[in-house]
Amino acid sequence: MAVIFLYFALFLGVHFLAKRFVRRGAARLMQLVACFVLLFGFFGFRNITVLNDTPHYYGAYYQLTHLKNYVESSIFTYRILLSFEYGYQVFQHTLIKYVSKEPFTIIIVSSLIISWGNIRFISRQTRHIALALLMMLLSGVLFDQYCLIRQSFALMFFYAALPYLKQERWKPYAALVGCAAFFHLSALVLLILPFLQRIRICKRNVAIILTIALLISVTVYELFNLAGLGETKYFLMNIKRNTFPIGAVLDGTLMLALLLTCLWLYKKMGMTNYDKTTFWIGISGLCVCIITPSFLSFFRLNIFIWPIIYLTFFRFVDADDPMTDYGAQQQCQPLRRQIMLTALVVLAVRMAMILIFRNEWYHLVPYSFYDFSDRFHGFNMYWENNL
Repeated sequence: MAVIFLYFALFLGVHFLAKRFVRRGAARLMQLVACFVLLFGFFGFRNITVLNDTPHYYGAYYQLTHLKNYVESSIFTYRILLSFEYGYQVFQHTLIKYVSKEPFTIIIVSSLIISWGNIRFISRQTRHIALALLMMLLSGVLFDQYCLIRQSFALMFFYAALPYLKQERWKPYAALVGCAAFFHLSALVLLILPFLQRIRICKRNVAIILTIALLISVTVYELFNLAGLGETKYFLMNIKRNTFPIGAVLDGTLMLALLLTCLWLYKKMGMTNYDKTTFWIGISGLCVCIITPSFLSFFRLNIFIWPIIYLTFFRFVDADDPMTDYGAQQQCQPLRRQIMLTALVVLAVRMAMILIFRNEWYHLVPYSFYDFSDRFHGFNMYWENNL
């Protein structure tokens, strides 16, 4: 666990080093390069035992490289038995056929895409790239992304689509969400956001939306049966659960605390501008948190929401980066610094508790790098025999 927190500390070091640069452009470039090296080095060369879904993608890639008919066929052939969305199938087949048959290729290439996609997105939200990434690492958001590769590819499309949503340019937004759905069907839920965006922000409307989420939570299994989804693996997996999802409740509580803090600071600093899109994204995240305790698989929908919420919270409490678009500028700096420090400490303690008592959530400990000198890995035979 000490290795993991030493890794976290490196981002803090990059943040303080960047503050020594006089020119903003030089500080930004240094953070971009350093953070990319840290993210890609840690996740791109991780062992296949690190992060839950790593062996799944590694194993599927390994098996397919040994199927001659698959390798020689067109990359645009859709195979329903693979249980992967079409976009990901084309992507994976392209790597196997034209890049490398080494199964670790999928880990390296996906880490490259996710690392650069996150850094690029975050760099457009704040000057303090390293500190924002530290908060997202401590929260576990980035660990989820590198674990859930297909959904993270969909998230990269959502990052690209978000500016169009804020500009109310719904056609390019819908087109990018459609592309995202080719990598993970859960992205289709993002098509709800343009409709929510049209709703006037008031207590009554927020209460109505949250009440609808509560009703869905109570009747979620009946709704799945009515929709003819009672035999899906996610339905069967959730209906067999017999333990209370404490983690889901704590996540919902954490999200509520972050959003309420943003609202409190908004009022305290006398802000006059607000981002309607971000507001309804936050409410959407709360709706998912309300439904998740009843149907745990819903937590995956918040893979799209959590980065937006953490970055919004970060910009509210970052006292040294003027929030010009919200009108906060340099107000309440001591208070915001205290909230920033408190949030980082709380998230660090939370992550330590997860690594100690719930390591199976991420499989981060013990961390190890992939051994490229070993021509045989135990997971090869596991997947060869079980897929």
